Amino acid sequence: MRKDTVYSLRMTEKIRDALRRAAGQEQRTIASLLNKIVSDYLEKRGYLAADTPRHERRRYPRQKTALPAIAHHKIGSDALVGISCVIMDLSLGGALIAYPRGSEIKDTSISEIPNFNLCFQLPRSQSEVCIQCDACRVFDIDNGLKIGAAFLELGGQDLKMLDSYLA
Repeated sequence: MRKDTVYSLRMTEKIRDALRRAAGQEQRTIASLLNKIVSDYLEKRGYLAADTPRHERRRYPRQKTALPAIAHHKIGSDALVGISCVIMDLSLGGALIAYPRGSEIKDTSISEIPNFNLCFQLPRSQSEVCIQCDACRVFDIDNGLKIGAAFLELGGQDLKMLDSYLA
């Protein structure tokens, strides 16, 4: 969406520093983060139509869900550790995964979270889906951590089951 209006505002140094940290963790500019905060606020309160067309960068549509999962991460130089998490949204291209505060995932930097394996069972399925993932975005939230992950190698039976679930 073209941004054609400039708006200047004053804020405390404390808020500015918090915005810088938040924007850095979400890999956004401060301007982009402020635009998202304001548009989300206006949509939630009905001042801006929620169906305003936005450019969707994702190749596959995503579906909101709440699937329990186990993410197998390499923590430090140790062997793989299975960490409980919840898949918040899912597509054929990736997932948004939430980890509770206090889990073994503590880093909020993508470079500190290498590729990992995500395993979960789809509703009405007896088989487990396990997919190699690459962390794309990391969000530090009040009650934990969220990781936006791209699927690296989705194929075979896992692809068929996921495609059937998302259809």
